[in-house]
Amino acid sequence: MLLTIVVVLRGSLAQTLERRNARVAGTLVGSGLAVGLLALHPPAAVLLLVVVVAQGVAHAFVVRHYATTALAGSVMGLLLAHLLYSGDKPALDFIERVGDTLLGTGIAWAFSYVLPSWERHQIADTVRRVARAMGRHARFSLALATLAEVTGQPELAWRLARREAYDALSALVLASNRALVEPRAVRPPIAALEQLQGHGYQLLGQLSAIQSILLLRRQRLQLDAVQPALDAAARVIEEALDMTRPWQPSEPHVHDADDAPLLGSAVPEVLPDPFESDSSAWLLRRLALACRLAGAVRADADRVLAELAPGSPEPVPARA
Repeated sequence: MLLTIVVVLRGSLAQTLERRNARVAGTLVGSGLAVGLLALHPPAAVLLLVVVVAQGVAHAFVVRHYATTALAGSVMGLLLAHLLYSGDKPALDFIERVGDTLLGTGIAWAFSYVLPSWERHQIADTVRRVARAMGRHARFSLALATLAEVTGQPELAWRLARREAYDALSALVLASNRALVEPRAVRPPIAALEQLQGHGYQLLGQLSAIQSILLLRRQRLQLDAVQPALDAAARVIEEALDMTRPWQPSEPHVHDADDAPLLGSAVPEVLPDPFESDSSAWLLRRLALACRLAGAVRADADRVLAELAPGSPEPVPARA
């Protein structure tokens, strides 16, 4: 029972429930298999062989699939008890082990509500990590226009930034999934988090498309003409995703030194034929969409942080 409490009680309620279910299911199946095997009255050598195999399986799956570990551990425990004490009542051993498991999992489940670690206490840092990682990823992605080929230190920095952006979003998805089983009173704003995740993956998709245009179609781009727009887009995205500074939602109106528009508020719908020699218009369209999505990500992040703030009276409405 004490061992069950130790292995079931985890750092969050979702992890505790997952381990509880795996422990109970594995114990029931494993104890049933052990009782069935003992009912056949096999020789001691066979029981010893099964114990060795069960011990190996239990240790092999302890990290990968805990239900399998619980199953093998139950088989090993009941067979060892039978061999050590020469017991002739495997049904009683089954009842004792299952009863201890149920009691231990119940205690662990109850104490997961004592000094709990709710996801809303850590999810704000994860949201800031997502915004920071995507801003950094955007800066390196839009700087690929200066590369003659995808080699060297700048390209390595871009790959690391992209990996961090995807890791941060994955951490946010996992935290949101764990929060779904928490009490409604302490649950973070799930709808706002889902909207943030959707806009975040859309922004990463736009940045990947821009990177593909810069690297695969660089011969069909007027780099001197689009470089100011790339710099402007990088600046707009980084400013929007900088959670340390205040930000107001607005369309990305960016002009150069001669007051010529670089990124307008409207995304052009009439675009040239994709088989024409110049792909600059397609790149500019992607840049405008990326800037707009960066603003949506920032608005979603602000909404989540506002609803997580202590004493927030009601959810903050989403901003376009």
